[in-house]
Amino acid sequence: MTQKTVFQGDAKSEAHVSVASSVYSEKQGASCTVHGPSQTPHLDRQLQQPQTKEILQALSVALNDIADERQCTKCAVETASGLLTGYVREVKAAKKNGQYSKEERKALKKEVKALGRGVKRDVKALWLEEK
Repeated sequence: MTQKTVFQGDAKSEAHVSVASSVYSEKQGASCTVHGPSQTPHLDRQLQQPQTKEILQALSVALNDIADERQCTKCAVETASGLLTGYVREVKAAKKNGQYSKEERKALKKEVKALGRGVKRDVKALWLEEK
């Protein structure tokens, strides 16, 4: 099922098509055949919320538009950027409004930093490899 969704976190928000997906079940869990049980349970829970899933679907469409030669690259990049900045604003507002406990904020921060370090290490290795 497709639906039009408006994300209100950004002043440049536009209507985007997103695909509704099934609701996440806690019983599913998130386990990996390589790493076993999830190493990022708080982040997994955050990403499985319906609003976050809609934003991820819309971001996926925007990224596909970047690769589509019939689409305007500038518009696709602006859409993706607007989605990301809008989502970050919403998360910051939720953090300020007390929707996350102190422990949950710390756990999310730790998980995101750990993932970021891995990405940074891989990108740095790739960058140095080409020199």
